[in-house]
Amino acid sequence: MSLPASAKLRVMLTISAGFTQEMAAEVVAATPEAEFVLAEDNLEAILAAVEGINGMVNVPRHLFSDEVLEKAGDSLCWIHIGGAGVEEFIIPSLVESDIVLTNGRAIQGPEVADHALALLLALTRNLHFHLLGKTDQQMKRPIELRGKRAVVIGGGGLGMLIVERAAAFGMTLDVVDPNYMQMLSIIDRQYTPDQYLEPFPDADVVFMAAPYTFVEGKMKSERMMDDAAFGAMKQDAYFINISRGKIVDTDALTRAMQLGRLAGAGLDVTDPEPLPEDHPLWAMDNVIITPHIAGLSEHNRRRSFDLIKKNLDRFARGLPLMNVVNKRLGY
Repeated sequence: MSLPASAKLRVMLTISAGFTQEMAAEVVAATPEAEFVLAEDNLEAILAAVEGINGMVNVPRHLFSDEVLEKAGDSLCWIHIGGAGVEEFIIPSLVESDIVLTNGRAIQGPEVADHALALLLALTRNLHFHLLGKTDQQMKRPIELRGKRAVVIGGGGLGMLIVERAAAFGMTLDVVDPNYMQMLSIIDRQYTPDQYLEPFPDADVVFMAAPYTFVEGKMKSERMMDDAAFGAMKQDAYFINISRGKIVDTDALTRAMQLGRLAGAGLDVTDPEPLPEDHPLWAMDNVIITPHIAGLSEHNRRRSFDLIKKNLDRFARGLPLMNVVNKRLGY
């Protein structure tokens, strides 16, 4: 990352519910080496503040565009996203630039992994029936997780936290990841993305924890859960998605559920999002859908803020930044 030689770096902080005025004041006090420009989270305010800045922190994903990049000009050399998903930021003008992109991956891992297991347990223990007062209808006997096999697609920070939790329930774990992973005792088998269907026939549960990538090649995850994927899954297995909705072909999942191929599905993300009120998945007793809330907890905003402070300090001192995104791979 080539930093400008100006006396003080200029950084734009976008004020929002997740990054408050109080947080901004703490950042400003902690980083006297930089000059800060505060902007409200609307396009007009961002365009008014962005010209000539060197760093851009927490611009809302729906407001980021070529227009914002153009207005920032050649001085911009770093963008930080508070969340993990970067798909809205991976536009050609940014990918082809020297601008460093960082994100908040891993900081929401504990709560998202908790949510993944909560969705699974709600399905396997029939909690959704009891919560809805449907105890009078025919239900399968609850199943125990001990001795069951799970496939975790994505062996990053989130995936490994799911592995940790599922192993504690006595499950056997397979992981799909492009990298050769550490040979941990809690992982039984490892697969590369081109092999991701191989463990499906033995899996009682498939957890989706991969990043959303849409570039062609071995790393593409867009709609990887299609008819072939659901067709390869074990009859009466469970599917849990707490990653990104577009990794799943929603029509294919709907067909699999309608045909009775799966025992249940737990979804915190959908495509489209939100799912239309008349979509068939809403009416299925063995589908639980939550509104993209897996990343929320009493700690996630503080962890996000702590990462921002660390990266701002490193940026001001010309040190390598944390959580750098490979813009060509999309994570």
